[in-house]
Amino acid sequence: MNRRHAGIISVAFIIICIGYIIYDVSTGKSDNIIATVEKASGEQQTNWVIEREFHVDYGILNAIKVTYNNSIICGGDSFLALYDEEFNETWKINTPRAIFALAFFNDTIYAASQEEILIFSIDGDSLDTWGPYDDNAILTSISANKEYVAFADAGNQLVFVCDRYGALKSLVGRPGKQFIIPSAYFDIMLTESNQLVVANTGKRQIEFRNIDGELTRSFGDEGDELKDFCGCCNPSHFDISPEGLIITAEKGINRIKVLDLSGRLVEPVTISNSFVASIPLDISLSPSGEIYAANRGDSNIYVFKRNH
Repeated sequence: MNRRHAGIISVAFIIICIGYIIYDVSTGKSDNIIATVEKASGEQQTNWVIEREFHVDYGILNAIKVTYNNSIICGGDSFLALYDEEFNETWKINTPRAIFALAFFNDTIYAASQEEILIFSIDGDSLDTWGPYDDNAILTSISANKEYVAFADAGNQLVFVCDRYGALKSLVGRPGKQFIIPSAYFDIMLTESNQLVVANTGKRQIEFRNIDGELTRSFGDEGDELKDFCGCCNPSHFDISPEGLIITAEKGINRIKVLDLSGRLVEPVTISNSFVASIPLDISLSPSGEIYAANRGDSNIYVFKRNH
């Protein structure tokens, strides 16, 4: 076959392909192909919608916590603020350093900066300061119950468990390097029964430990499927509902999903969105079951509600 004939055949083939594409689009077959690919990749429909959005004007928003009466505590670059459930401002104060994590118990607010724990009343009055801690400290998460306050230090890859006055009860993560924390995402939670739940992000696992740090069980697998945790440091944030469901937020693939206590996927909350992939949403459950998400990328609060 000479070059002229080969060229004619190639042009004819291209024309046929273009014609098929036009026919395919006009008949809707391409939509079916896309749907098949999405189904094969594990994409699922979500029953959750963004019910409300609210922009925080004080600076970059890092952390959020919803209280028992639906008040909303927000922390960020050198500010701490409290809103009512309609996002009317109750008070706002300047803090000496940026706030990266929040906890609440009874009428006490615990706010973690990089090296210190700042403690306030629900009225915004300063009560105490714990620290500063080690120069390498990067405090990323804090949680409180009726007996203890626990906080995670990503810089030293340790979890501190203290009594309500700041005296150390246990140091979790030693001996050995029990936590693998590649970046400043290291979330924890204390349950009412004094169980310590830890996101061991480098292992892509959620761990359950007793108050002295002994590991009792864990779950989580690395992977890109919706049931798994992908990337280097996931889950970046999580919260636990009174019913025992675990809500996780991830980075890399920016998504929120609901798991049961065994790690089984219950349902996705958001899987296809315009959030910046590398900036996970800090999340907090409201008493009525909404998911409040603080987005550092735009300093907006997004309220997800299940569309029953």
